[in-house]
Amino acid sequence: MKKLIYVLTAIGMLFSVQAQNKKTLKKGVIQDVETQKKELIEISDTIWGAAEIAFQETVSSETLIAYARANGFEVEVGVAETPTAFVATYGSGKPVIGILGEFDALPGISQKTVPNKTPLKAGAAGHGCGHNLFGTASLGAAVAIKNKIASGELKGTVKFFGTPAEDAQSIGPRSKQSPVSRQRHSCFRQTVGPVGRVCRGQGRACWRQSR
Repeated sequence: MKKLIYVLTAIGMLFSVQAQNKKTLKKGVIQDVETQKKELIEISDTIWGAAEIAFQETVSSETLIAYARANGFEVEVGVAETPTAFVATYGSGKPVIGILGEFDALPGISQKTVPNKTPLKAGAAGHGCGHNLFGTASLGAAVAIKNKIASGELKGTVKFFGTPAEDAQSIGPRSKQSPVSRQRHSCFRQTVGPVGRVCRGQGRACWRQSR
């Protein structure tokens, strides 16, 4: 999860850095992530344990929202007429850096925290896609960027998009109801693999670039 946070944060800084020393910023971001380590692990474990499927991610959404608010973000809840969708915003002006965070589980793949297939509860939902990590790591990256904005080291706005039901393909950026579709900015997401991905655009085009 740490690698995912570093990748997202580093790419985001490339768009918002002015004349600062990038190496110094990178070192500061790594230190910032380390300070979040305990909280991020707890959030990931909470989302893993809740294992809530599409549109039912109440605990998962509330856990991420609480952390965003605790770190100074303004949070709009229930976007796109979806109770578990939200947008957390910090800063002002340009550039506007968007980061997507997924947190829905999938039916029938309940799993204990072991490296082999061992259901926690047979037939129950689980996080086989690692969305407990994606949402958590993405918010950790957003907080790291926010802290750089707050300290005056970066300028601009960072937005964390809490996107439930991603695997149902309903509220992610491919949807016309998605808040991403209504805002133009550089937008980052992550998926399974060693490299974070960036897409410049909006809505469906942005989503397809990132797949």
